[in-house]
Amino acid sequence: MRFKVLIVAIWVSAHGLSTFAQRTEPLPGLKARLISESLHIPTGQPIRVTFAIENTTDEPITLTVPGTTPQIPSPEVGLPLAHIFSSGTEPSVTVHTASDRLWHDPLGYRRPKEAPILIIAPHSTVGSSIDLREYYPALRSSGRFRITWTPYKGAAASDMLSITIAPRKRVELVTDRGTMTLELFYDDAPANVANFLELVQSGFYTGKKIHRIEPGYFLVAGCPHGDGTGIRPDGKRVVSEINGHIHEKGSVSMALLDDDPDSGSSQFFISNTRQKDFDGRYTVFAKLVGDESFATLDALMTTEVDQDGRPPQRLYLRTVRTLGEPVDFSIDGR
Repeated sequence: MRFKVLIVAIWVSAHGLSTFAQRTEPLPGLKARLISESLHIPTGQPIRVTFAIENTTDEPITLTVPGTTPQIPSPEVGLPLAHIFSSGTEPSVTVHTASDRLWHDPLGYRRPKEAPILIIAPHSTVGSSIDLREYYPALRSSGRFRITWTPYKGAAASDMLSITIAPRKRVELVTDRGTMTLELFYDDAPANVANFLELVQSGFYTGKKIHRIEPGYFLVAGCPHGDGTGIRPDGKRVVSEINGHIHEKGSVSMALLDDDPDSGSSQFFISNTRQKDFDGRYTVFAKLVGDESFATLDALMTTEVDQDGRPPQRLYLRTVRTLGEPVDFSIDGR
């Protein structure tokens, strides 16, 4: 064993690299990142998170795993598992539940006695993706979780990664002319979907007017005042999330105030035809699914309106709910 350690020391010295082992404070130029392709993951699906280490300096950085005997660098490309869980006897990855319960110890993982040295070239990143369910059983259940990563005993620290694990739901809009079902784009517009679901589940949309219809083009709903001038009662806004979805018949997008791309709040519109001018301006966060939805949209498009697109005959969202849950909010016929 001493012979192997001596070889490693000679190898590192010959390459002129600074070593890092038992550091307990941030290492300048070393960045830790947690990356997830989705912030909303269906229950039972893999929770693949990429753990990445970045060297932002002009010199190579050499990293060893605390509490292990360093080995000559492995020829494999990627961040070794020992480097992901690389804080010795201290926690490296921490999973926080919504109730602030903490999970530190990765199930089934044993710290090796030996671990490869990791050499990161200047301005380079190395990372690997793992399914966190294998090591943290709490993530096999539905809930909201926050994940942090402080590898190498605090030499780097990631930003907190927040994920929601739950069944993906559709939203049902029951109108005076029929029912429309929305499929949400959880991955492509997560902030807008979360904002919409929050309002749906609070009962905000039930009883709101469809206050504007441009026959053949689109309809607008979700204004608390029923005239297109209002936003959420709490004043919350949602950022723009322009994505690859185009505006076509059945697309559902956030309406904006004063052409401000980050002014989405509660109002949304449903397109009735292809509208290229809207692409890149409004966030498409859902689409209609099912024949009944499009039949209802067609029926709404036949509504007579005044020159400002206001229906003289009031049209309401009678019930708005997520599918798969009991109907908690509804209004009497008017």
